Amino acid sequence: MTILTSPSGTLEYGAGRPTMLVNDQLYVISKPDDVIEPLSRGNIDHFLALARYGRAVGTDMTAILLTHPQIDEVALLPRLARAVLEETGAPVGLDTRNPEAIEAALVELRPYRSIIWTVTAEQQVLDALLPLAKRYNAVVAGMPMGRHSRGIPLSAEARLAEARVILDACEGYGIPPQDVVIDAICMPVALLEPRAYQAALETIAGLRALGITSQLGIGNASSDMPGKDHINLAYLLGAMSWGLDSAFIDPHIPGLIGNVRAMDMLTERDPVCRRYLQGWRTARSENTGAH
Repeated sequence: MTILTSPSGTLEYGAGRPTMLVNDQLYVISKPDDVIEPLSRGNIDHFLALARYGRAVGTDMTAILLTHPQIDEVALLPRLARAVLEETGAPVGLDTRNPEAIEAALVELRPYRSIIWTVTAEQQVLDALLPLAKRYNAVVAGMPMGRHSRGIPLSAEARLAEARVILDACEGYGIPPQDVVIDAICMPVALLEPRAYQAALETIAGLRALGITSQLGIGNASSDMPGKDHINLAYLLGAMSWGLDSAFIDPHIPGLIGNVRAMDMLTERDPVCRRYLQGWRTARSENTGAH
């Protein structure tokens, strides 16, 4: 079981727990100029609105991915992270290759517990980010690539081998397995890579056997394909049936969160249907109020 904290309390996820949904819309890589320009001036209103919406419809936490040449990550990431935390009351996770920006944000988020995403098996990445995770009691989210494989490992066996590198390195820093999440790697369907989906599913199963919390960035599945919402939802529900613990999602996809709550109920990750019924009542109340 992996634990994050926020003003709302403790968020526990992993085997036997409800699927943890991450709002993935606060990414700054290839946004258009009309988004980047205000952000470069410190205007974060657009991103706070995205975070607020995701929380309102049922996501459990917010991811902030900040990597852009026009953005001062060290100045902006901690400010944005703190503002999102206060806006949503839910955990905030950090994704950037800039260790200085990560540390500044972790300081700003104290005393709450965050997660550092995209920690690959590359030695320089482990050396830069694992000491920060240990120092600030942050969860490590490993991307299993960078040591044994050139590029993205295409098989579950290769991904699990890379995952073991990350787990061993974490152990060396005194970071226990329950504080490590490993990405099973969602590859775009448009690449037509044989058995790509099966490799992700088998990686989830392998991580589950090791007692390691798993995650997937579901939005990657539909890159360069029409009907993105259908692909992403199908990918997610299939992965959940193999034991997926957490997923990066677009909270705007119609029906996605309701379907996830139903699948959690059917797979007994939602004891006595409490979470499903709570979500159903909330949605019904909002729809009634709208009329």
